[in-house]
Amino acid sequence: MPTMKMTRPQRGTILTLGPFIAVGALALLIAAAGFAITPRAARDASNGAVSPSVSLDASANPSATQAAAPTAPRPSASDPRADEPSEMLRIHNTLRAAIGAPAVRFDDRVSAAAQRHAGYLALAASIGHEETEGQPGFTGVTVRDRLAAAGYPDATASEVAASSGSGSDDVRFLWDLPYHRLALMHPHAVIAGWGHADSAGKGITVGVVVFDFGAAAPDLVRSPAEGQRVPASWDGQESPDPLPGVPRPVGYPILAVYAKATPVALRAATLTDAGGGVVPTTVIQQIYERDYVAIAPTTPLSTGARYRVRLDLVVGGADVTTEWEFETER
Repeated sequence: MPTMKMTRPQRGTILTLGPFIAVGALALLIAAAGFAITPRAARDASNGAVSPSVSLDASANPSATQAAAPTAPRPSASDPRADEPSEMLRIHNTLRAAIGAPAVRFDDRVSAAAQRHAGYLALAASIGHEETEGQPGFTGVTVRDRLAAAGYPDATASEVAASSGSGSDDVRFLWDLPYHRLALMHPHAVIAGWGHADSAGKGITVGVVVFDFGAAAPDLVRSPAEGQRVPASWDGQESPDPLPGVPRPVGYPILAVYAKATPVALRAATLTDAGGGVVPTTVIQQIYERDYVAIAPTTPLSTGARYRVRLDLVVGGADVTTEWEFETER
């Protein structure tokens, strides 16, 4: 994948990479999606991609994991707890619970891998998914290497990274990006570790998500979920570009993800407002795997409004229609 450069009015660097590989009849999520946002005052951005780290193991090791980290009251951005792994995991699980996805568990090894990579990136004043041996803070070239170094080998994992005001803010922000939300919301995500580090006034947040495609999971998760209230618009800044040629901003992206790596194809998508008027949408292409569909309204939605989604799909070779409603924030 070539390196690309762009200038954006509001956002910073974005990195995304993470294909599926088929192992027998099962497609495996492997690797590395990342996002970085420069400090709020910054205006210029560069963008690139890195090679994925590959795992051929279809399952994590649930018996080796620990209970979920304890929850805590929602902190303000200036609260030190905003950068704590337990708080970032709490926010991640709150976002998952809102769409009916099972909670991800805490594992100290996965958390350590995330924290160490955050430290490496902070020291390097850079963003990305690969480390260079011999550089300060090096613990492994790829996310798979870093998990193995932390005592968690052969994981099927995805990594996301962001640089912003706080770790907690980054978790929420990453959720809005459809290709990144795909990993964070996936029904077969079972473990997540979050880390945050600061160096020379620059904060870096890293999340590592481990998947188990043999674990019990809901057949379908949708975001926004039935009745959920979400932002009316999204700035559309993600790379690879989910909406090539579409002016920004757009409406909030809509995803439907199926379990057990079931292949999904979109036959038709319809979004209507409360009055039955059709809202124009565009398809977000499947680029990492085939178990999901994603669309986005081509312009921001109205605030404080209700919308109905209808997706006509082919799921595992069978025609399926799923319909639901959501609302936008005022």
